[in-house]
Amino acid sequence: MNALMKIEAKRMMRDKTTFIMSIGMPIFMYFVFTSLIQVPEEYQSTFYREYLISMTAFSLCSFSLFTFPFDIIQDRKNGWSMRLKHVNLSTFEIYFVKMIKMIVMYIVAIASVFLVGGYFKGVEMTAKQWGVSGLVLLLGGILFLGIGVIMSLFKEIKTASVFSNILYLGMAALGGLWMPTSQFPEWIQPYSKAMPTYQFRELAVGYINDGKVPVNSILILIGYSVGFILLAVVINKKMKKDVRE
Repeated sequence: MNALMKIEAKRMMRDKTTFIMSIGMPIFMYFVFTSLIQVPEEYQSTFYREYLISMTAFSLCSFSLFTFPFDIIQDRKNGWSMRLKHVNLSTFEIYFVKMIKMIVMYIVAIASVFLVGGYFKGVEMTAKQWGVSGLVLLLGGILFLGIGVIMSLFKEIKTASVFSNILYLGMAALGGLWMPTSQFPEWIQPYSKAMPTYQFRELAVGYINDGKVPVNSILILIGYSVGFILLAVVINKKMKKDVRE
């Protein structure tokens, strides 16, 4: 398993462009939106802080819906998945290594976006708030991998990319990552709050504002993750059955 970890680490270093874009675009959007959107001075610090959380979640979603499933598709296309079946590694160990890789990416992304917000925009939180916010966002990112699993069922990365972009941008916009849900028309707000991206953001925002991690948001994200994984299993079995027939 250590050898596989080294291979995945080398792959991560080779995909520098995707890695940088997944962190760089949310940071760019953070600067643009916090500069363009005018808010009352007394609310400015809250807006900067909450939008920092939104863009951090936006960055982690990118890794979950693009990097993770595209790695699996690429492994399947180049025969790497078949070769791994002939070594002394279980399916669990193979996916565990990929999860470790994703966690490393998440940690770098969280640290990068947090540093930018704290240094350039003067976002202030206690050490505990920074730490707990980072940890709950890390948890949310791990749960979001369940949604990414279903994207890995596509045969071609180009096709998966189209659907991943629709899902990624749609959930970000409707889930309140770009614009606070409170600014939406009232009839849209219930749909926004039902989005996994909204609950992802709420993990940290809820803790910062209320002093406790919203358990309800964790349960909803677990539900989404399990639901998408089960759906992926059902679709995968049907695809294999159709191939045999």
